[in-house]
Amino acid sequence: MAPLAKSLALAGSLFAALSAAAPVHKRGNVVVFETETTVVWTTVDITTTIYGPQPTVQAPATTVISVTEATPTEAPAAPVVAVEEPPKETPVPVVQAAPEPETERKIPTTTVAPQPPVQLAPQPTTTAAPTTTSVVAPPPQPTQPAASNGSGSSSSSGGPCSSGSPCKGDVTFYDTATSASAPSSCGFTNDGSSENVIALPVGIMTDSDCGRVVNIKYGGVTKTGKVVDKCMGCDDSSIDLSRHFFSELAAFTEGRLFDVEWWLD
Repeated sequence: MAPLAKSLALAGSLFAALSAAAPVHKRGNVVVFETETTVVWTTVDITTTIYGPQPTVQAPATTVISVTEATPTEAPAAPVVAVEEPPKETPVPVVQAAPEPETERKIPTTTVAPQPPVQLAPQPTTTAAPTTTSVVAPPPQPTQPAASNGSGSSSSSGGPCSSGSPCKGDVTFYDTATSASAPSSCGFTNDGSSENVIALPVGIMTDSDCGRVVNIKYGGVTKTGKVVDKCMGCDDSSIDLSRHFFSELAAFTEGRLFDVEWWLD
């Protein structure tokens, strides 16, 4: 209501001032005053702070623990019982009887004498050439005449592998038979490192060829040797030489010689 009263007072003052200032002697002019009252409403915001109730702080509960002091109580003493010790026993020495002598019983054993080991002769081997197998030759058969159709070895006068028609083929070397228990197919044992011996092809050799002289020509050099074995892996024109015989024609690194002429005497 204060703003309203203030506005009315202001309007009344203004009206009084205007009435005093009006001329008195001029009656001819009529002055009409209109009073306008302006009501102004002013909104005033009033903020009121309301405080809530203060939290109640509870005091921590105190627990009282009553301690009762223990009074030591004396326990009655245990009765003493007298224990009578038993009389001690005197140890009696124990005499041990002497053990009876053990009687050894010998069980007769039979000793079997071991059989003598059978020594196997090493198989003859051929380096870089077919291996020559040594076979015990049967008793020599009567000499048969050489065939004229070229099968089998022939004499030195004519036929294949003779001086008139020498054979030509490959030559290799092998290890000769050195043990009497495993001789060559002719029944010989030879030291191939010092003897010139050969093995003829199994396809043309006969028992009568054992011990025959063979001539070999290679590189312009001719050497002679003796037939003592069969070459099981040689074809009909190739022969196998002992190491010593081969070394007289070429080095061992050659391994195999080609197109070598040879003939039998």
